[in-house]
Amino acid sequence: MTNKILKQLEDAGFESYAVGGCVRDELLNRVNFDVDITTSARPDEIKEVFKDYKIIDIGAKFGTIKVLDEDSEYEITTMRRESGYSDKRHPEKIAFTDDIKEDLKRRDFTINAMAKRNDQIIDLFDGKKDLKDKIIRAVGDPNERIKEDVLRSLRAVRFATTLNFDISDDLKTAIRNNAESIEEISKERIQVELNKILLADEPRRGILLLDEVGLLEYIFPEVFATKGFDQHSSFHSENLYDHTLSVLEKTPPILEVRMAALYHDVGKIDTFFLDENGEGRFFGHQSLSEELLVERLKKLKYSRKFIENTSILVKRHMDNTNTYTKKSVRKLLRNIGEENLLNLFKLQRADVMSTKHADDSNIDLGLALLDEIKNDDIPTNKSQIKINGNDLKKLGFKEGKELGRTLENIENLIYDEKLKNNKEDIINYINSYLLNVD
Repeated sequence: MTNKILKQLEDAGFESYAVGGCVRDELLNRVNFDVDITTSARPDEIKEVFKDYKIIDIGAKFGTIKVLDEDSEYEITTMRRESGYSDKRHPEKIAFTDDIKEDLKRRDFTINAMAKRNDQIIDLFDGKKDLKDKIIRAVGDPNERIKEDVLRSLRAVRFATTLNFDISDDLKTAIRNNAESIEEISKERIQVELNKILLADEPRRGILLLDEVGLLEYIFPEVFATKGFDQHSSFHSENLYDHTLSVLEKTPPILEVRMAALYHDVGKIDTFFLDENGEGRFFGHQSLSEELLVERLKKLKYSRKFIENTSILVKRHMDNTNTYTKKSVRKLLRNIGEENLLNLFKLQRADVMSTKHADDSNIDLGLALLDEIKNDDIPTNKSQIKINGNDLKKLGFKEGKELGRTLENIENLIYDEKLKNNKEDIINYINSYLLNVD
């Protein structure tokens, strides 16, 4: 399909190339759903060529038009030169060009600065060699590339993490020298890169790289603070930072679980004390960890729902220190929902398997009990209770606190399997024990 789009541009007289990530991923035999095309056509000319398609003007002043063809999307950008990056993110001046070499010179990394036309790859900066050597290297002067767009610092870490590449020493130095500037970048753009790092096959390596290039202390300062912290605990052989990374690497690629793994113990530092036996104690650390997580995720502009679900995992990650029972699992299911409960079990398993006494039998028990609960006829939420406030009013209860307490009492009895969930039994209970009706 890409060839069809390119051919239309070429047939209209415009030199056109597949460029960037789609060329890189083709050489790596990776699937890429984002197809970028660069062309000598100007924005108005691109619109004219594709006037019979649905098009979206996503940045004509920067030369970019999106073309939609059936289920595929193509970002088509006029070849250009750029200069002036006073906000450390966007160019102040853009000049369109007909020279592919000029366009490739403005790109971030050599592996992203290749173009393809008529099966011929234009590779001015040895991108193919860097793919073979598995290294992320800047196009030209790495310090200039990072100063132009500081988000490239995070992109370098993201590519190194997701591709399992190294970052060249000079690029690492440039990132480190400009690390503090990451705070000036849009939090939404930072979030996108962080999510890709955390969802990579080796998220631990991503965090280690963030630390190595000096970004961790600005992006996740609460995690950075755990470095070298001795837990003085007979349950842990690692310091707090290394334990956190151990938990992270044992989690499945679910963003809420991995973010929770990063933050589940950050509250330990400020709740730490030694007991009479010299054992480290951290009473209430999960609540403080939750507070610190919520504050950080708000700053990084995560959605309200994501923050809510992730904070539940952090707040409840110590629940498995008590043996799970049907009652406790049912209560958790009611309070946090099945998806969060399953994610909680995943976090807890990773946590306990990162201690000296690795024993996840209680997690297995919790999962088995959850299956039992899902297969029995006991309600898991209020909407399934066979009586409501209107029914109680008909029995003589008045609107107010007494009615609410009665409903709650009935719900708890049903949840605890002390009262059957059918209207007749519930009314009999009310008449016999609450209204004293003979």
